[in-house]
Amino acid sequence: MLRFGTCVILPLLMATSAAIGVGCSRMQLTQTRSLQVATPSAPPKPTPTPETIEDFYQSALDSAASARSISQSALSPEDWQLVASRWKSAIAALKQVPKSDPNRKFVNQKLGEFNQALANAEDRAARTGKEKVAVLDPGIKVDPALSSKEIATIAAQRSRMLQVPIKYRKNNIPVVDVLFNNRQRFEMMVDTGASATMITQEMARQLGARSIGETQAMTAAGVTTVQIAMVQSMSVSGKTIRDVPVSIGPMDIGLLGHDFFGDCDITIKRNVVEFGKCG
Repeated sequence: MLRFGTCVILPLLMATSAAIGVGCSRMQLTQTRSLQVATPSAPPKPTPTPETIEDFYQSALDSAASARSISQSALSPEDWQLVASRWKSAIAALKQVPKSDPNRKFVNQKLGEFNQALANAEDRAARTGKEKVAVLDPGIKVDPALSSKEIATIAAQRSRMLQVPIKYRKNNIPVVDVLFNNRQRFEMMVDTGASATMITQEMARQLGARSIGETQAMTAAGVTTVQIAMVQSMSVSGKTIRDVPVSIGPMDIGLLGHDFFGDCDITIKRNVVEFGKCG
């Protein structure tokens, strides 16, 4: 049997204990690392993106646009009910807009608009198709047939009606062509407020009209003394008057006065002047 001294056995036991201690520490470290790797960490909560924030507000606007579009062609109660449902969707979406949304400041205003539109749509849905249609008297009466004498009278009146084309308007007064002395045409204004015919100095020169006197006349410059001359004839669309006294005024265009159309009914239309019932 081998025998060891005390000085040999003690170091051996201490070395063995140290080895066992190191081995245990390595095993515990390995197990700790294994446990740390095996335990999964909780995933971070997603941060809402701007697109997510704006969804509710944009959805409300889309529903409102759809409601307006349908209302433009709505005819039946069902159509208006569909419009109302779109407004309800828009209102519901507005109420979900979060406080962090930049468009949140517009929500209250839009809610007021959408609620009013919803009330109108619901009212139209309730009333459409139930309106009473009033039966109105058209007020059309058939006149009795005209007698042959009345027809002849109307035909005679129409035969005496003259139509003169309007060339243009000067100061909103129609201008027509007038034939003087059966040979020269001049433009003249049909002035229903003029009592007598007035020609220009250039017209008098071309017509060779000689002064036979003078009179006072109202012109744009006020009361003025003007010369009086005679012309052989004046004709407008078949109506002729002869030996006409005319005044010669400081104007650039003549005036056709009541001394020519005084016995006619004058109607100024868009393109013509009508002289009716002329004697």
